[in-house]
Amino acid sequence: MYIETTRVKSPISDDNPLGFVVINTSDLTEDHELFDAAPDGADVKLTIAQIRDALAARGIGFDPAAKKADLQVLLDAA
Repeated sequence: MYIETTRVKSPISDDNPLGFVVINTSDLTEDHELFDAAPDGADVKLTIAQIRDALAARGIGFDPAAKKADLQVLLDAA
């Protein structure tokens, strides 16, 4: 069974560092605001702060002086 999902904006927090939640498209209402971080199908590019927040939210330790690319590798592996 396939259920179509949609990303909607949600406040950024420790539990939600990326600023969206995924809901069933059938549950979408006019009160929801669609999350469109990457218009035109482009890859989503996180800022270094967003990557650090996502790593911290997952309990993954990292060097605060690490470069963005190195942090992205850690996040991708998570």
